[in-house]
Amino acid sequence: MFDIHCHILPGVDDGARTPAETGQMLVAAHNAGIDHIVCTPHCRTSSFDLPLIQQQYRAFKAHAAKMGIRTNLGFEVYWKKLAELGIETAPQLCIEGTDLLLLEFSTASLPANWQRAVYSIQSQGITVIVAHPERYKAVQDNLEVAYEMKDMGCRLQLSANFIEGGRFDKRHRTAKALLKEGLADYVASDAHRPEHYALYTKALHEAQKH
Repeated sequence: MFDIHCHILPGVDDGARTPAETGQMLVAAHNAGIDHIVCTPHCRTSSFDLPLIQQQYRAFKAHAAKMGIRTNLGFEVYWKKLAELGIETAPQLCIEGTDLLLLEFSTASLPANWQRAVYSIQSQGITVIVAHPERYKAVQDNLEVAYEMKDMGCRLQLSANFIEGGRFDKRHRTAKALLKEGLADYVASDAHRPEHYALYTKALHEAQKH
């Protein structure tokens, strides 16, 4: 089973805090049936430290391989950070060995020029994966926004914690609508702690209904 979004590398963002916690997350992922993990630390703040991330990833990859788990390094790239770094850096932030870039927007509102940002990335031969659209107010208010993203060639990735909310929770309701309409391409753990893999299992069961 393939998990395309998680925060399992230790000490690089708001995910795993220590190597020990990373080890616990790896066991939890394995127990959930995951055998291929894409590590996607945040590329968002001024504290983004690429050499540290690469160092932590090398250690993690070796540990995961002993458990028979394949790995790739990617990033959860916040659109403002990408603009700061320069759109031309997008290929360097793709998931290792692919042309896929995991892109995150603000949950409160999409930027006025979000389509232009997406097209600028795509013009470099990159496929954009929009992280957790079920959290975006614009998508919650109007599912046509998700249709537009798909029409533009984006892929949509749901994060498993949508399952935490009840049926009236906006994230849960929007995620179910995206699944029902066939708009979701991935369900990812987006795990930050070991216990999040239990939510991943529940979210997969929900997705399988659709």
